[in-house]
Amino acid sequence: MTRAETSGLLMAIFCAVVWGASFPFSAVLADKMDPVIFAIVRYTLATLGLAIVFMFTKNRCWLRLKDIPLMAISGIAAQAIFFYTSLLALKYISASEVGVINGMIPIFTLLVSIPIYRKIPTTIQFFAVILSFFGAFCIAFDPSNKFSGLNIGHLYMLIGVMGFIISCFINKKFADRYDGLSTMLYQFLFATIALLLVLPFGHQSLSQVWIAFGNGYYIFCTLMLGLVCSGLAYVLYFNSLKLAGVNRANMVQNLIPLSAFLLSIFMLGESFTLQKTFGVFLVIVSLFLFDMSWEKIKIKLRLSSAQAVS
Repeated sequence: MTRAETSGLLMAIFCAVVWGASFPFSAVLADKMDPVIFAIVRYTLATLGLAIVFMFTKNRCWLRLKDIPLMAISGIAAQAIFFYTSLLALKYISASEVGVINGMIPIFTLLVSIPIYRKIPTTIQFFAVILSFFGAFCIAFDPSNKFSGLNIGHLYMLIGVMGFIISCFINKKFADRYDGLSTMLYQFLFATIALLLVLPFGHQSLSQVWIAFGNGYYIFCTLMLGLVCSGLAYVLYFNSLKLAGVNRANMVQNLIPLSAFLLSIFMLGESFTLQKTFGVFLVIVSLFLFDMSWEKIKIKLRLSSAQAVS
C-alpha cells in the first residue's frame, strides 16, 4: 500500500469513527432541546463550515437553477428528515442501536433497489441481509434496553433511513455535474432553510439555541456534530475516496456501528451485554460480507493458504 493509499485509509477510518460518534453526541442533547432547534444548530454550523472550505476551493461547482428542486429534496430527505427522526428515535432506543441501524443503510438500499431495478441479490448478499437483521433483533430485544423489543423508535429510524436512500438515488443524477463537497454544501443549506421554515408552525423558540452552549460539554458535542461530523468528516471522506479508492474507503465505513456502540458505552454509560455485543458483531460481519463476492472470497482463501504454506 502506498503512502497516499495509507493516508486515504486513515481518513476513511477517522470518518467512520466520527460518524459513529455522531449518535452519542446527539443523545447528549436530544432530551434537552427541541429536535427542530437542535437540527437547525447542527446544520447551520455544518453549512458555514463547508461554505468556508468551498470558497477556498479552486474548482467550485455552482448550483444550477434547474437543479435546485431535486437538490433541495435530497438535502431535506437525507439531512433534515434523517437527523430529526434520529433525535425522535433516541427517546425510545439507545444511541448504539440508532448507529447500528444507520450502518445498515447499504442493506436497506439493496432491498429498495430490488423492485426498482429488478435485480435479485446474490447468495452472499441474501445471507448478509438475514444476518444483519438477526443481529439488529438481538440488539433490539436486549434486556438492558430502556424499551426492549420493537417500538416507535425503530419506525422513526426506518423513516429516516428511507429519506437517506431517496437522497442516494437523487444524488446519482448529480454525480457528473457536482463534486461531493459542493453537493453536501447545497444539501446542508437546503436542510437548514427547510428547518427554519418549519419553525413558525411549532411552539419552539430559538432561545433554546443557547442550551447547546450551556456548558463546556454541550458546546463540545454541538461543535463536534456541526463542524466535525457534518463538516470536516465529509471533506476528509471525499479525499479518502481519491487516495484510497472507492471500494477500500467504503469498506471501512462498515465500522460505523462498532464506533457508535463503543462510544455510547463510554459517553452515555450504556450497558455492555453479551447479547448486544453479539448483535453488533453480526451486523458488522454482514456489512463486510455484503461487499464480498464468491470470487473475492476465493482469492482471499488462496492468499491465506499461500501465506500459511510459506
